[in-house]
Amino acid sequence: MSPGVKKWAMFTIRWGIAVAGIWYVATKISWRDQVIVLGAGNLPYKVRLAEPAEENAATVKILDAVPGIDDPVIPTSALVSEADRKEVELRFPDGVKTRPLLAVDLTHDLHAAERVLVTDPLTEKGEWYDVAQVVGGYRVKVPYPLIQAGLGHMLQKAEPMFLWAAIGIFPLTFLITGVRWYLLLNALEIRLGLARAFVINMVGGFYNTFMPGSTGGDVLKAYYAAKHTHLRTRAVMSVIVDRAIGLIALIILGGTMAAMQWREPEARQVALLAFAIVAVLVAGLGIFFTPSLRRLTGLDFIMRRLPMQRQLNKAVEALEVYRRRPALIAAALLGSLPVHATVITSAMFAGMAFDLKLQPLDYWVIVPIVVLAGSIPISPQGVGVMEGFAILLMRPHGCTVAESFALTMSIRVVQIVWNLTGGIFVLRGGYHAPSAKEQAEQEAEEEDGSTKSEARSTKQISSTNTENQAEPIVSDI
Repeated sequence: MSPGVKKWAMFTIRWGIAVAGIWYVATKISWRDQVIVLGAGNLPYKVRLAEPAEENAATVKILDAVPGIDDPVIPTSALVSEADRKEVELRFPDGVKTRPLLAVDLTHDLHAAERVLVTDPLTEKGEWYDVAQVVGGYRVKVPYPLIQAGLGHMLQKAEPMFLWAAIGIFPLTFLITGVRWYLLLNALEIRLGLARAFVINMVGGFYNTFMPGSTGGDVLKAYYAAKHTHLRTRAVMSVIVDRAIGLIALIILGGTMAAMQWREPEARQVALLAFAIVAVLVAGLGIFFTPSLRRLTGLDFIMRRLPMQRQLNKAVEALEVYRRRPALIAAALLGSLPVHATVITSAMFAGMAFDLKLQPLDYWVIVPIVVLAGSIPISPQGVGVMEGFAILLMRPHGCTVAESFALTMSIRVVQIVWNLTGGIFVLRGGYHAPSAKEQAEQEAEEEDGSTKSEARSTKQISSTNTENQAEPIVSDI
């Protein structure tokens, strides 16, 4: 392929990815308020409203056409709530059967369900059943409001000054995480440069917005980082360790704040899970870096039989480098706390913009738990999980379901907005692999740094016990 064709091909791919990613995100965000109405066949249809409406409105005017409905003005009493699960088990005279769940009819306070709407397998129409027929009862996990506020309605009611503050403060998270990753790269003798580390970090954030799961961007971040150095395994490990440190800091902060809400069962579960994860992590690291415990637990036996031993040895070597830099790891962990503090402050400004009934200190208890719960890989972007915890924790403060949704939506939208700015670097190609000359200069700098640190590393290794010197963690293959 000629250089000109290759250049245009890469330009087209970058533009295609950027446009596709932005389009995907835009289609997932509703500008108008939305409701669910029952149309022909008693089937639910999620439609937009022609004009904003409040929860206590008597009627709403729908914008989209619905089969079986001629009048666009719908009484609020005729609306149904979105289902918070895909299916339910119902008792029938001939036994228990599983049915797809279409919608639910909640009580006025949204605390419980009165009826469930499921698909009839014979007619393929919607049919209502009393919750008494649901096996094990029906516990509402996420009480979706009848009127789901759209982004436009939220912005219309918001106080601009606080809203801009919520958006404006968030870039600090990218600056801090960019520096954190840069320091972790330097510890592994990878001289990527602070500017390029920041660019690749932003590109990873862009892909995190729309790729499946919360680690899709990290995969590409590791890929592009590996293209900038001959120490490719170390580059990948730096991304893994960087992600792990950020997650551990969130778990510690979220678990601590969840413990402050110990009376709430869900918060108590989050606190116990967070502390259990930290305890297991500490124990696991102790075993991994202690030769006698590795043999006793059989970890050595397992690792020697894993595939890709060459890459595994290099990964372990990278972890050993970090183990010999406890001050760096501690600084990275402590440096992650301002990242989460920025997210909390941004959410607090958003809450003030929407005039939520929360005190400033309440956000430091609620937001870490909500974000931590949303990081559990159950649904994309933590949809449903974050809302459930927000409703649970904000209800005692007098906040409505809609206000709880406004807070979680603001957290999600602010992050998406700034993640999408990474698309600028995707379009510019600022994360490209270095040229042959740049690569040679960079590798020379890395080798020079490695030579200078060799004496220090040798001295540190010689100070370890004989058992740790004589037996490698993974056999060389």
